Amino acid sequence: MTDLGLLGPENTYHDIARKRYIPHLSYTFFNSFDDIFAALKEGRVKKALIAIRNSTSGLVSNNLDRIKNYGFNVREQFELPVHLYLGSTGPNTIRSIRKIYSHPMAIKETQRFFSKYHHITFIASSSTAGAIDELRNSHDSKAAVISSEEALEKNNLLVISKNIEDHPDNTTTFSLIES
Repeated sequence: MTDLGLLGPENTYHDIARKRYIPHLSYTFFNSFDDIFAALKEGRVKKALIAIRNSTSGLVSNNLDRIKNYGFNVREQFELPVHLYLGSTGPNTIRSIRKIYSHPMAIKETQRFFSKYHHITFIASSSTAGAIDELRNSHDSKAAVISSEEALEKNNLLVISKNIEDHPDNTTTFSLIES
């Protein structure tokens, strides 16, 4: 049994929180919150790291309700500063970008930044790091991704713009839960 279940892939904000606050636990990445909650309920993981709230965008999914409904216990909470970066596979500018992939919360947290770029279409992904795979699979030279600096670096993407979050003091609260 693995110590910890969390939203993947590598370098999601869940993974960044894990590395910063609980790096000693063995872990397994999951593709969705539903998969994580099921693994915890079924005993395939001992604990789960779940985003519950963003300081500027509010509650993440219905995770607080799920924790309560499953009867899981919150053992610890962590506040992770969240800084968002815009990156692409090739040289681009914000004006040349036509499509952006990212998690809905990251898209919501950058609305003010992108408010003057009406030519951009946003595409929701399961995670900010997972959006990178969608970007690569699109083979669209005019597409980009909103993600973490770590995920952009790990995937050799070019940074178009740094710290694009609307609020520089933006944080996400993560709960370490167990059954």
